[in-house]
Amino acid sequence: MTWQVVAVILLIVVTIVAVLVRATSKNPVGRTRATRVAVVAGGLAILVLILGSTTIVSARNVGVVTTFGRPSGTLGNGLHLKAPWQSVTEMDGTIQIDNHTGEQATTVRLGNNSTANVDNSVRWRIQPSAADELFLDYLQFENVRDNLVTRELRAALNEVFADFDPLAPENVEGANVQALGDEVADKLRAKVGGQIEILNVIVPLVNYDQATQDRINALNVEKANTRIAEQRAKTAQAEARANEILAGSVADNPNVLVSKCLDSAREAGISPLGCWPSSGVVPTVPTR
Repeated sequence: MTWQVVAVILLIVVTIVAVLVRATSKNPVGRTRATRVAVVAGGLAILVLILGSTTIVSARNVGVVTTFGRPSGTLGNGLHLKAPWQSVTEMDGTIQIDNHTGEQATTVRLGNNSTANVDNSVRWRIQPSAADELFLDYLQFENVRDNLVTRELRAALNEVFADFDPLAPENVEGANVQALGDEVADKLRAKVGGQIEILNVIVPLVNYDQATQDRINALNVEKANTRIAEQRAKTAQAEARANEILAGSVADNPNVLVSKCLDSAREAGISPLGCWPSSGVVPTVPTR
C-alpha cells in the first residue's frame, strides 16, 4: 500500500470527524472551526488522490507497475495514470557500459591450464518487455547488473578462453581479440536469453601470468632470429649472384673492372689512381 493511500484514508477520517463535529456542535465558533478542518482535510485528500493516481517515467526508462507488491505491467516514458494503490519502480532502459579493466579485470583459466587477467567491456541494456520479469526476479536494477549480466559474462569469458592456448602457433604473435570478444558476446546472449540485449563485448587486452608471458617472449625471440637468418641467407645469395655477373662482365670487357673500382673508391673516399692498368697499381675491388 502506497503512502498516498494511507494519507487519503487518514484525511477522509479527519474530514468525516470534522463534519460530525459540525453537525453536533451547538457552538457557532466550534461549527466554523469544524467546517474549516473538513474543507482543508477534504481538499488535501483530493490533492493526494490526484498525485497518487499519476506518475511520470523518465526518458529511456521503463516503469514497472506493482499492485500490492506484485508486478502487473510496464509503462513507457512520460505521464501516466494509475490506481492510487499501485506503485511504479523505474528500471534504467539506457545503454549500460561495464568496464572490467586493471584490477577489475576478469580472471580466466586458459587452454594450457595457465591463468590470465582479461580486460573486457560489455555494452548492454534491458529489454523493455522483460522489465517486469526482471523486477520480479531481481527487485533492483543493480541486482540485474551484478547477478545476471556480470555473473554470466564471467562464465562466458571462462568458456571461451578455456579453449584458447596462447602458445599455439596461430596465437604466438598475438590473440585475435576481436574474434574472442565476438565469441564471448554470442555465448553471453545465449546465457541471458531475451531479457537483456547484449550489444557487444570488447576484449582489448589479455594479461598472461609471468610464466606464460616468458614462454611467449622466448618464442618471439626465436622467430625473430629465424627471420634474420633467412634474410642473411637471401642477402648472401644475392651477393653471390652479383659477383658471378661481375666476373662474367670482366671476362668480356676489362673496363667493367675499372668502372667497379672507381665506384668503390668513390664510396670509400680513397684515391682512384690504382684503378687504371697503366698506373702500375693492381686495382682492388672491395668485397662485401
